[in-house]
Amino acid sequence: MIDKLTYDQILTISQELKQQAGVIEKLIEKKDTPELTDFIATVEGYSKFLETSVEIYKDADKALEGLVTQKKGPAKH
Repeated sequence: MIDKLTYDQILTISQELKQQAGVIEKLIEKKDTPELTDFIATVEGYSKFLETSVEIYKDADKALEGLVTQKKGPAKH
């Protein structure tokens, strides 16, 4: 989780952003709209940022899980 969102929710948001950027891009095809083109690139970049963030957080979760397991050590009888 990142804040109150699950990784799957964040990835869904990322995909929706990417799809909507594609829709806007098709709507402005062959039009001279540099500001909107920049906006689309920013949205696509943010979508990629979210995907990368999820990967990093998942890797961190695995690393922390390993540390917690090491800290607990072998079970005592």
